[in-house]
Amino acid sequence: MTGFLHYFLNSIDPRSVVGLFNALPRLLTSAYLPFWIFGVLPIVRFVFPSVGCWLVYAVRPAVIRPPLPADPPNSGPLVSVVIAGRNAASIGGAIRAAMLCGYTNLELIFVDDGSDDDSVVVARRAARSLGLHESGRIRIFESPRRNGKVSALNIGLSVARGEFIAVLDADSTIQYGAMQHWLLPFADPKVGAVAGNIRVRNNGETFLTRMQEFEYALQTTLERLATARIGLLNIVPGAGGLFRADVIRRLGGYDTGLGDDTDMTVKLRKQRWRLGFSVDAVVWTDVPTTMRRLFRQRARWERNMVKIRLSKHRDMFLIGRYGFGNAILTLDLLLVRLALPWLVLCGVVYVTFVSGPLTAPMILTDSYWLYLCRLTLKALIARDIARTPTPDRFWLAFLYPFYKLVLRLIVMGASAKELFRIGIKHPYVPDHVWMETPWW
Repeated sequence: MTGFLHYFLNSIDPRSVVGLFNALPRLLTSAYLPFWIFGVLPIVRFVFPSVGCWLVYAVRPAVIRPPLPADPPNSGPLVSVVIAGRNAASIGGAIRAAMLCGYTNLELIFVDDGSDDDSVVVARRAARSLGLHESGRIRIFESPRRNGKVSALNIGLSVARGEFIAVLDADSTIQYGAMQHWLLPFADPKVGAVAGNIRVRNNGETFLTRMQEFEYALQTTLERLATARIGLLNIVPGAGGLFRADVIRRLGGYDTGLGDDTDMTVKLRKQRWRLGFSVDAVVWTDVPTTMRRLFRQRARWERNMVKIRLSKHRDMFLIGRYGFGNAILTLDLLLVRLALPWLVLCGVVYVTFVSGPLTAPMILTDSYWLYLCRLTLKALIARDIARTPTPDRFWLAFLYPFYKLVLRLIVMGASAKELFRIGIKHPYVPDHVWMETPWW
């Protein structure tokens, strides 16, 4: 055990750290490609934007978290909250949270997608408990046939009366006071949609949900805040997105099939609309509680990314056609999200083959400690700006690299399957809709 600890902690031995800093000047002036790809590129991509946001926040907090105007909450534009779901046991809580979020000029539309449980009854009971079922501020539509989430969303969009449309999942709830913050970025007429700050509601249920809370704090909250500030936000999530109604209708609503939020985001970006993010527009959602459900969720997300970004919207690869920002996002997708993980895997295998089986563990140990340093810095920044993760979750940082490694292997397999069209059918979409959906 002592030998293992010595081996594992060798990377943070003071002599090793001093040696690293002594070697940095030579590495920074060298043409050693692995250093630039695996050392510098991840820091520039994942750390610099977060540090930049934190520096701005330290000097001018209002730039990152703008204060609310003095207007009363009922003086704003009409907002339509559209929720589509099937067998949505939590729909009652979603309806009550939306209608009691502190913003009164709001209507809610729930479109049931052919549920075979009592979702519609629960929704109507929630409306009656608020005394709004007869007022027209809550409208519930029941479909006798399952046509998929996208079709249900489009029904909601077609009957929405608001100037802005908030799209939520049936298991998402709007935090009190969030809507006012959500609307703030639309003061810029070039902003077409604003992503909500998705937080984990069931964070204390299992160890896995606690780990996902840590993940959401870094990748959902901090990453989207940083990329939105530099015009490179790549997703307005289906669990909490606010859109200009006229914009989303001019785009024809959602296309059928998987990846509705990714597809809508790409269509908005291609039309040169800016995408915003609000730290204080908090939307709470439930995350998977088991490894099986988590792996299926992340595999579906990755396959959607490949299907939408690499196939349907492949014209984005005509660099410059849709602007500089979209060109950067396209290169980031190819180099960082797709190519880099496979390069790392191939590099580990190559080093193991050339230098022996003990070399790879040493590389992975060094990578673990470098990743942990980067992770701790980002967690501290997220805590300072967005009050997440909570201090009692910081110990998860030591286990987080292993969690991310497993997920990375899952999504790498999913992207490979999608690229080679292996098992493309997914039960998330009804069979009759799948048959009518083109393969992009």
